[in-house]
Amino acid sequence: MVFSPDGKLQAGTDGDGTVRLWDPVTGQHVGASIQADTTGFNIGVNGVAFSPGGKLLASADNDATVRLWGMSLFTHPYRALYRALCTDVGPPTAQDWHQYASGEPQPKVCA
Repeated sequence: MVFSPDGKLQAGTDGDGTVRLWDPVTGQHVGASIQADTTGFNIGVNGVAFSPGGKLLASADNDATVRLWGMSLFTHPYRALYRALCTDVGPPTAQDWHQYASGEPQPKVCA
């Protein structure tokens, strides 16, 4: 397990080669998991690491293959932040979402 640079996410892997994100406060999974071991031989993943800016996640397979994953591949990497924003100020407008999270699908977390 490894924390993101801002401490708001944890990343880890299972023995089956799957990389997952968690909210360290709630312990809940965040977004979708990624099948990092894509060889079909279930080689497995023995480590993960965030880039210094937290925009990429690296996975290292047991066969020495390293893969870089954009955080946008995880469907909701900032779910805890969404909930906090909804509590404090309500849902973001489409314009705000496009300005601050361009390229990410706008979740319906305030509903």
